[in-house]
Amino acid sequence: MKKKFSVTGMMCAACAAGIERTVRKIEGVSVCNVSLMGECMEAEFDDSVATEESIRAAVVSLGYGIYDYGKVPEKKKGGLTLFLRFLISLALLIPEMYLAMGHMISNAIVPHGWWNYAPQIALTLAILLVNYAFFVSGVRAVVKRVPNMDTLVTLGASVSFIYSVVTVALDPSTHTVFFESAAMIVTLVTLGKWLEDKSKKRTGKELEKLRALAPDTVTVERDGTEKAIPMSEVEVGDIVIVKQGESIAVDGAVLSGHAFVDTSAVTGESLPVELFEGEKAVSASIVTGGYLKIKAEKVGEDTMLSGIIRMVREAGASKAPIQKLADKISAVFVPVVVGLALITFLVWILVTRDLTNAFNYGVSVIVISCPCALGLATPVAVMAATGRGAGLGVLFKNAEALQKLATVHEIFLDKTATLTEGAPKVVFFEEYAAGAKGVAYALESKLSHPLADCITEYCERGEEGENVEYLTGMGATGVVNGKRYFLGNARMMQEKNVRFEEHLSAYNALSEEGKTVLFLADEESVLALFALADTLKEGSRAAVEELTALGCLPVMLTGDNEAVARHIATEAGLPSYEGCVCAELLPEDKLIYVRNTREENEAAKKAHRAARRANRHVAMVGDGINDAPALKEADIGIAMGGGTDVAIESADVVLVNGDLRALPKAISLAKRTMRIIKQNLFWAFFYNCIGIPLAAGVFAFAGVALNPMIAAAAMSLSSLFVVTNALRLTRFMKKNGAGEKKRS
Repeated sequence: MKKKFSVTGMMCAACAAGIERTVRKIEGVSVCNVSLMGECMEAEFDDSVATEESIRAAVVSLGYGIYDYGKVPEKKKGGLTLFLRFLISLALLIPEMYLAMGHMISNAIVPHGWWNYAPQIALTLAILLVNYAFFVSGVRAVVKRVPNMDTLVTLGASVSFIYSVVTVALDPSTHTVFFESAAMIVTLVTLGKWLEDKSKKRTGKELEKLRALAPDTVTVERDGTEKAIPMSEVEVGDIVIVKQGESIAVDGAVLSGHAFVDTSAVTGESLPVELFEGEKAVSASIVTGGYLKIKAEKVGEDTMLSGIIRMVREAGASKAPIQKLADKISAVFVPVVVGLALITFLVWILVTRDLTNAFNYGVSVIVISCPCALGLATPVAVMAATGRGAGLGVLFKNAEALQKLATVHEIFLDKTATLTEGAPKVVFFEEYAAGAKGVAYALESKLSHPLADCITEYCERGEEGENVEYLTGMGATGVVNGKRYFLGNARMMQEKNVRFEEHLSAYNALSEEGKTVLFLADEESVLALFALADTLKEGSRAAVEELTALGCLPVMLTGDNEAVARHIATEAGLPSYEGCVCAELLPEDKLIYVRNTREENEAAKKAHRAARRANRHVAMVGDGINDAPALKEADIGIAMGGGTDVAIESADVVLVNGDLRALPKAISLAKRTMRIIKQNLFWAFFYNCIGIPLAAGVFAFAGVALNPMIAAAAMSLSSLFVVTNALRLTRFMKKNGAGEKKRS
């Protein structure tokens, strides 16, 4: 059984690692993954051995809250917020610092002895009590043998305070006390957590924008009257009325009206889309002008808006493979740090015989070694990237797809409805007799066939046709105004003895380009010539050029014939060398083609681990049922948003508006995300590699050392740096005031 929960109260990566270790120890639990940024946990367990209640109890026993996923109750008011805790702590810290360090100020009047230490004890104790949550969490984590960041804060502050109280009690004339260090540690950590929490909330701002597009009330037409009802009461089949400036709350078909709609929040498309009767409307679109009546087909959790929010939230909560190293280190980080602090204390005692100095270095090691920066390095960047991707019309289903997309090399592109529109259009017309379009319309309007539909759409309405019939494999024939006409291919012209030799050169030239050529003729001669083709989508060529510029190799895989494939490839600007166009493929052929390329890359990885090719990944882009096996087989499956449900379910990434130009944006975003993750991980490792020896007094011989207050400030700044660096992703490809694109 697989179950997902929301978990509250986690403060750092060690918290998440502790929950994972505790839950995995439960008999019957096979998998447990906890996301710090997503504040959730996913567990797989044998429900005949382990129960949901036992898992919940294990998490609660560690001091965290656990609820059904997405159903966290609103926080109770009355508790002190991080910001309020910081303000109170700061107000108490100022007089505390004056008492502790006022003697350094010339002409300052500072009391001595117990008149100084008693107020310091009271002020420090008050600050510790205001921030008691650190101590409750830290002690509970130690008892459960899953120490976390709060454990380090508890150790640093409480040891400093207790040592100082004991020292003063034994010798009131002493000056070697650390009351101000204990107070400063918790104050700075509280400030850091508040800034970090405030920054982390910004990573989900794209989701908040989407949620805001769901209106609280919806106008529906029931029993011939309009009424406003809560959105939760809208049902499938309701007639929803949307006026100018309002958001569309449902997915459905437009029954009447005409409007221009802003779909940028869903598709990333900046230009308004025109909707009229028969068109499909999607939730989260805003009517910028006009009026629509929409029949609700999907409501609530089934709408596209809800699906996008759900997908982005789950992707942001998932873990990228690069995070595994950080998770492993975070799991053992706190015990190692405590061990290092103890070793530091003992070494300095043995070397200098100075208890105060040794204590100072030991506490500094504990305080500076917070694992927050390491734990936040990857998840905050993933959440920021998936949220920004949603704003660009790109949905990542998981963090692994985001990481793999950054190193994609071969990109296999389906032709129909991926590079092309997916429906035939008249691309060439030549008329040899007046009224030919009217006759063609009269014949084709009586038939139900894709080619007939595109001809009637192209031609003007004319006379009514009589006795119209479709001749299999050839075309249509019928009577218009008492005269028989034929509209079909060259075979029909031959069968009906129509002279068309003078048009053979045009026929051959168009056929070689992969176009379907149809003749309109009477019983004697050709009256007009139509050429039909599936046309290249707007933006496909630009997308191919951008993919090539990013170092990707685009390859077309299609079931269409060679001539059509070559023509589309040329129009799309695909590379001309062998292997970049593969035509006349069955679905299983596409699967084999993708699989073989992946196996080649795997072989190269094993043979040349240091080679660049070892990091190459294969992507498949498609939209139809026939593409689903290849999408699943590829390292990254990418589905066009307008495709089939099967293709979208099989894919790892979805281009919401079906525009291939979103793919280069997705790859650029993925590359940028991986750069920022690597920067964050480097900083987190570098910070600890330099900070811990510095705090331990390794460089004391050169006059470089830290005290616990500076260590606490450095720890808070490290976490803030990591979060702020990741937040640059929220500005990716946004326009500034001058209209230039920012790539942060």
